[in-house]
Amino acid sequence: MRFMTIALAAAAATALPGLAAAAPAFDAFRQICGDTRADYPAVVKAANAGGWAATDVKAEMMEGVVVSAQVSRSKTVAGDKLVLQTWTGLKGAYKITACTVRAPNSKTDEIKAAVQAWVGFVPQASDPKSITFRFADEAGARRALTQADYDTAAAGPGLEMLTVSNDGTDTIIDLLNIKK
Repeated sequence: MRFMTIALAAAAATALPGLAAAAPAFDAFRQICGDTRADYPAVVKAANAGGWAATDVKAEMMEGVVVSAQVSRSKTVAGDKLVLQTWTGLKGAYKITACTVRAPNSKTDEIKAAVQAWVGFVPQASDPKSITFRFADEAGARRALTQADYDTAAAGPGLEMLTVSNDGTDTIIDLLNIKK
């Protein structure tokens, strides 16, 4: 089993450059949301450095979260107008940060494949319109989580939930980081 995990990770690492090139919206998401682990100040800094422009589009907030800061930006990548929405806030004892990229006219299946290659494991939930990964970042590597791991991850490095979905118009790549 361990060999299979190592083989899958190696295959994903080898495939990633080609998949990112096929899915430039995912590459933009990875640079802004993934590489920063959806840390709000780091996301804003990366967006500023990457030339994302302010936009009036407002992010959808998670029910019950008291939002303390939010930013919406846009940028054209490979001919597609991408919209970045990020926010941070509290829900009880949990600090929650969201980093979302909406990609109109993007190919959902290509983005799903690029996300799965980047994460390095199969989604824990999927249906025809979405896939969801739940993981913790441990020493720079993503580790898949089971439901029994959620509280421990939230109290430690953070529980990260990455979803790719399609609402009929846009492909939505959303990373939540949940910490106690």
